[in-house]
This record gives sequence, C-alpha cells and structure tokens, in this order.
Amino acid sequence: MKSYIARGVWAAVAAVLVGCASAPPEAPWPEQQVNIDDMVTTSPWVAKIPLPAVDLVRDRSRNSTVVLEADVAADGTVQRTRVAQTSYNALLDEAALLSLRELRFVPYRENGVALPVTVVAPMTFKFYDRPR
Repeated sequence: MKSYIARGVWAAVAAVLVGCASAPPEAPWPEQQVNIDDMVTTSPWVAKIPLPAVDLVRDRSRNSTVVLEADVAADGTVQRTRVAQTSYNALLDEAALLSLRELRFVPYRENGVALPVTVVAPMTFKFYDRPR
C-alpha cells in the first residue's frame, strides 16, 4: 500500500515539475511591418553611444549599423524589441536596443484604425567598427 502512495506522490511531483519547466509560447509579432521613418515618435530616437572601450577599433572609413525590430501596440507603446541584424558590436547593439525600448510612438493608423505593428529600425553609429 505504501508503494502505491509513494508512486502517486512522485507522479504528482513530476507533473508539477514538468509543468513548471515549460514556458508559455511567445506571442507572435504583428505581421504588419512599418519602417521607423513612417512612424511618429513623441521624442527623438537617440542612442547614448558608449565611449570607445579598449577592445573597440574606431575606424572612420566604415560605419556600424544595427537593424532592430520593435513590437508596437495599437496604443503606441513598445512591447518588446529584438536585433534583426547585428552590428557585430554588442555595446552598440545594446545601446540601440535601450534607446528603442524608451520610445513612445503615436499609434499607427490605417483607414482611421490604430493597429499593432512591427517597426523596422536601422540605426547607424558613425565611425565605430568592430571588436579587436
């Protein structure tokens, strides 16, 4: 009798642990893509450029561009962001992401209806290149 109870307890513990380990699936991003130039922001989009660290090469012959995407709700708030194309410089990518997360957009409207959109936002950091 004790073995049946022990098996039942272990089965319940295993079921709880399996349920805790699985995360809910991520919500899909809005299908409608809009370039950031077609959006209106309530403040300018400016990244705080990190000072060149020892491991960065400053090269005036090239620019470093990161392409970001922002999930913007129908009310204009940024829900989440991601790097679509890296600049191959983690400091610059993170600076651009932080600045995009802080933006607030005027809602994107189509036929008078506010829609959630995926905003595609390239940002170029002039004169920055790559890690050494």
